[in-house]
Amino acid sequence: MSMPSAAELTRARTARRGVAVMLVVAGAVACLLAAFDVAGGSGLRLALTVGFLLLGPGWAAAGFLRRAPAAHMWLLTVGVGVATTLLAAQIMVSASWWHPDLMTYIITGLSVPFLLRHAVVAQ
Repeated sequence: MSMPSAAELTRARTARRGVAVMLVVAGAVACLLAAFDVAGGSGLRLALTVGFLLLGPGWAAAGFLRRAPAAHMWLLTVGVGVATTLLAAQIMVSASWWHPDLMTYIITGLSVPFLLRHAVVAQ
């Protein structure tokens, strides 16, 4: 098995940083759209919120993998994102406390610091 070249590692780090930055922006915009109760007919709020909730928490966790192949990163990202979203929904249903906007703020607040860390220190 050969070691990846420095150029390949640099491209991978740049891509990981770019994804982390895009997810931070998506999470912030999704929270702002929820805070101002924007429900435009374009589906932008739904797309941003679902996209962030499925990818944000997972990328925050997957960013701690060192030199993992892209397939492993994306599998962990989607798996953790789906698990987090399902767990949050289950908690809200079980507690008879249905506040998806507040849960979006909580998940975003927990994920963004790690995403910002990965944007600065991509491995």
